[in-house]
Formats: sequence, C-alpha cells, structure tokens
Amino acid sequence: MKFHWIKSTSRACFISAVAIRVHVGKMTIDQAIDHTLSLERQCKNPHLISQRELKSLKREAEDQLHKIQETRRAVPAGGR
Repeated sequence: MKFHWIKSTSRACFISAVAIRVHVGKMTIDQAIDHTLSLERQCKNPHLISQRELKSLKREAEDQLHKIQETRRAVPAGGR
C-alpha cells in the first residue's frame, strides 16, 4: 500500500481544510496538516506521505492563507 488521494479533488479540499484550521482554529500549518492527514477523509495511508508532498502541501496552504488575507484587506469598511 502507498499514500494516495481518494478523489481528484481531494488535494484541493485538503489544502482548504488546512487553511481554514490555521485561520480559524489558531493552529500552526504543521499542526493543521498533521490533524487533517490523521482524519483520512481525503487520503489513504497518510503515514506513508512523502516529504516532497508535505512540502508542496505546506507551500500551497501558505499561498491559500495569503489569498485569504488579501481578500480580507480588499473588503471596504462596513462590509459594503
């Protein structure tokens, strides 16, 4: 057995879940990745994930968090 994503959209869902956990749950990115992997909702055999894939997931989650921050700044005062 080896690590694999369950669906073609699972990787994107995983990155979104990590970003949400960091943003709302006040976790670090590493904690959020570990927690999300342990749930095994988007992947199978998370303990066999490669270091390269972990680095890529972390980089993409950081990019997603930057996009969230930019979007928050773009909303005018009062939310209108």
